Amino acid sequence: MNSSKLPTPSYRLESEQVYDPSEDTFLLLDALENDLPILKSVKPALVLEIGPGSGVVITALSLALRRTSFFMAVDINHFACSTTAQTADKNGSKVDVLCGDLVSSLRLGNLIDLLVFNPPYVPSNEGEETELIDKAWAGSDLGRFSTDKLFPMLPRLMSSNCLGYIVVIEENRPEEMANSLHSLGFTCEFVAKRNVRGERLKILRFSRGLDFSKLSIT
Repeated sequence: MNSSKLPTPSYRLESEQVYDPSEDTFLLLDALENDLPILKSVKPALVLEIGPGSGVVITALSLALRRTSFFMAVDINHFACSTTAQTADKNGSKVDVLCGDLVSSLRLGNLIDLLVFNPPYVPSNEGEETELIDKAWAGSDLGRFSTDKLFPMLPRLMSSNCLGYIVVIEENRPEEMANSLHSLGFTCEFVAKRNVRGERLKILRFSRGLDFSKLSIT
């Protein structure tokens, strides 16, 4: 295995209620792969993915960082929880999977070193969510219902030396999101972008307590 690349996990969706990896997933994986030397230098003790869906992202991270990290995933969709656990197991990985809304079921005060979130970012109207799978994309007015709910929690969830990666689109007003995180004490940067099918995807990376110029990156 090339240590500078993220492994590509195999997976199988057994329910139509689970989000199939798409361009947003692959852009997130690309951003994480590009930053893999940074992640290995940081050596995150606790890695959490919110909304893992198929489980390919958290499983890829667990395969790349298994020597240094403990891996968790939380999803409101019980089908996604089951699929994530199966994906991890299928690839010989260990991921603790919990069913819950964002981090409401977790007690992780200032313990999360690496957070990954591909949220429901598509702007939607009330009543559009009719099935569980809809929770994977329907993000309310600006497509920020989940992220706006999560951001105020981050200062007490993230560790003193932490990283986070969030998928956003232009309709989410990503600069506003970055400013919100900055006001909470985080440094922000857009580290990847891609235009697909009318969506202008970006990966927003936020961090706290890290000086990237001083990290030992090989």
